Amino acid sequence: MFNPRNNYPYGNNPYNNRYRGDQFGSRYQYQTLPYGYQGAAAPSGLIGKVMGLLAFSFIFATLGTLVGFTMGLTFNGYWIVAIAGFVVLIALNILIQKPGINLFLLYLFTFLEGLALGPLVSVYLSAGLGNILGQAFVITALTSLGLGLYAWTTKRDFSRIGDYLFFGLILLIVTGLIGIFFHSTLFSLVISFFGVAIFSGYVLFYVQRAKYMADTLPNAIGLTVSIFITVLNLFLYILQILSIMRGDNRR
Repeated sequence: MFNPRNNYPYGNNPYNNRYRGDQFGSRYQYQTLPYGYQGAAAPSGLIGKVMGLLAFSFIFATLGTLVGFTMGLTFNGYWIVAIAGFVVLIALNILIQKPGINLFLLYLFTFLEGLALGPLVSVYLSAGLGNILGQAFVITALTSLGLGLYAWTTKRDFSRIGDYLFFGLILLIVTGLIGIFFHSTLFSLVISFFGVAIFSGYVLFYVQRAKYMADTLPNAIGLTVSIFITVLNLFLYILQILSIMRGDNRR
């Protein structure tokens, strides 16, 4: 029977513990704009590049998910894909300045991330809960878009929340590990809402960060990787919340 507290086919969802914010995203040292140029035309060009790269990244991730769902990825297969994703991410950070190679590695990474989601999607569809996947997707898309627009247009400075988000991320990892051994619906729900708060903060942080970066392809790729991982984690936590609420409603 489908268990919303344990919605990965092989036990506690390891995917939620893989990438946690910037320290697991791009390690590229971004090129910033000279003082006095912030808010000029260059950042608009950069965010345009990021939006384009994100669109293609999620297309490749969707293709990867379809492949993972079709081929019936096993537990061992999942970890092979997970390790491959780490290797590709490391290679991308090293070769991010190499034209052509950096784009190939970016799309290979997002494809592998989608591939790793295949088993999770399969579980939901097999349980007749495809509607929850759709709801989580729509909520994530609207939330990310709203937060991104707010971060880009507001005069509030989110650059200082990076340290708080990092410590919150560490706390999230610790509580997530505790949750593996301490099975409680309420505890899982609290962790999930906390995860949504943390990764919502990262959306604000990364989008506004683009205002202070030079309009270069490596900058765009570095931001794309970080935002991709952030939105993906946001989706997983929203999905977990909807799953728990669905389970509670059925009891």
